[in-house]
Amino acid sequence: MSKIVNTDQHAAWNGDSGLRWVADADRRDRVMAPIADALLAAAGLAAGVDVLDVGCGCGATTLAAARLVAPGGVCGIDLSEPMLAVARARADRQGVGNVTFVHGDAQAHPLPGNAFDVAISRFGTMFFADPTMALTNIATALAPGGRVSLATWQPLGANEWLTAPGAALLRYGHLPETTPGTPGMFAQSDPDTIATTLRHAGYDDIDLEPLEVTLTLGSDPTEATDYLAKAGPGRAVLDTISPDQHPAALAAVRAVLTDRADDTGVHLGAAIWLITATLAAPETLSRTGRTS
Repeated sequence: MSKIVNTDQHAAWNGDSGLRWVADADRRDRVMAPIADALLAAAGLAAGVDVLDVGCGCGATTLAAARLVAPGGVCGIDLSEPMLAVARARADRQGVGNVTFVHGDAQAHPLPGNAFDVAISRFGTMFFADPTMALTNIATALAPGGRVSLATWQPLGANEWLTAPGAALLRYGHLPETTPGTPGMFAQSDPDTIATTLRHAGYDDIDLEPLEVTLTLGSDPTEATDYLAKAGPGRAVLDTISPDQHPAALAAVRAVLTDRADDTGVHLGAAIWLITATLAAPETLSRTGRTS
């Protein structure tokens, strides 16, 4: 594997965060399926297109894209070897042969030049230590006229699936302190920030479409509470709560989710940005002063 520059995220996703995700990969992908579907629709994938999936994780979006673009190919790149092991096993089990998976840091990995028509990412670009560096590196892998299609979260306050149960949890604990501008779930929630980053990285025709989707967090309040307790934000708040208070805190979450349940499951709203942009032409890059 090539040099790792995003060392903190590499440690996290090859350690506790990656192992937690792998242990619950199928359920996580089921919950996030509406977002994967929206991302792939925005990417406008067609047969014969070659795709780079950035931060591909356990490969759900990679494999879905591969079915859309065959006989084109899809390359998934991720920092997490445990998650890539799941992705490779899924590809073998499902008989998807037009995929490859690369263990590497998309900020610095030597991607093949002009090799891809489209780069996609479902929540993979929010964890870059240097987003401009990473998106510039991705640009080198795109063919002329290539494009990116990204999904990132809108701010926390727009995401009911976190705020509604989170309010119950926060009666017992608190959100850990974070440093503004650091990698994380909401690092690209501000539209002006991501648009500026994309321009500096060599893209134009930048469009951010706000999209609201409904997530089914579980078949009933107990399952949905378990899912949220293992997801990043919920787990982070639980870690600030005394263990003897966990049962009461989780009971409060279940009570909130009971009000959002019906015969088909527990459903709450989520808000994302669907971001598309096109690789700028060389003459545009020279005018803006971007250098490689």
